[in-house]
Amino acid sequence: MKLENKIAIVTGSSKGIGAAIAKELAREGANLLINYNSDRKGAESVKNFIEKSAKRKAITCRADIGKMDGVKKLIGKAVDSYGRIDILVNNAGIAIWKPFFEITEEIWDKTLSTNLKGAFMASQLAAREMVKRGGGVIVNISSIAANGSMDCLVPYCSSKGGLTLLTKSMAVELAPYNIRVNAIAPGTIDIKRNRETDPKYPENWHPYIPIGRVGRVEEIARPVVYACSDDSSYMTGQIISISGGQTDYVPMPGSDFAK
Repeated sequence: MKLENKIAIVTGSSKGIGAAIAKELAREGANLLINYNSDRKGAESVKNFIEKSAKRKAITCRADIGKMDGVKKLIGKAVDSYGRIDILVNNAGIAIWKPFFEITEEIWDKTLSTNLKGAFMASQLAAREMVKRGGGVIVNISSIAANGSMDCLVPYCSSKGGLTLLTKSMAVELAPYNIRVNAIAPGTIDIKRNRETDPKYPENWHPYIPIGRVGRVEEIARPVVYACSDDSSYMTGQIISISGGQTDYVPMPGSDFAK
């Protein structure tokens, strides 16, 4: 197994892409800390899968990644439980759909705190632990929105753009400590949150994707395993787009997704 006995934290891993990443890391031998903020049931479901199906260890931790107290709780529990941190996947993120003139300070702050500040704080504390033990890997889950634009998602696009430069900057500064930092940038992925926003999400999006369909969560999780393993030992500071060939967002006439 590529990640046998590695200790991995995946933020926002009670559902969607985060849950798929946690499960895939476990299949490759890692022991996990499952993070959630509100979906305890989902976190327990992921934990049960890892323990029963993947035969690895898993613990859960409720923590708001957008706040330093939450990040300290998360990193502290990982160190107390496992003794070290080998892998951090900054997956936790939110997207609040609002037209530009309806974006409030609260929406802006909540989005940037979770998507960008949280990734920075978690990386800083985790990297300090990694330095003590000779290195580690950080993977940020970004988005193709980091390089494009989308109606009604100004804070989200801004946060993911910031995550791109955070990834590259950390890669340079942490390289001397044997810590690699990369990002995976998903395109349009079929997850519950997207279907709740737009019930016809797959149908509305597939015309704009060269490969002709939206992505599946496991198609994001497998590249994360690669980025966390020694298979990518010479890769750092990279943003890997997993998008079916889609390079930018486009408007979707007639969709109710932004209402």
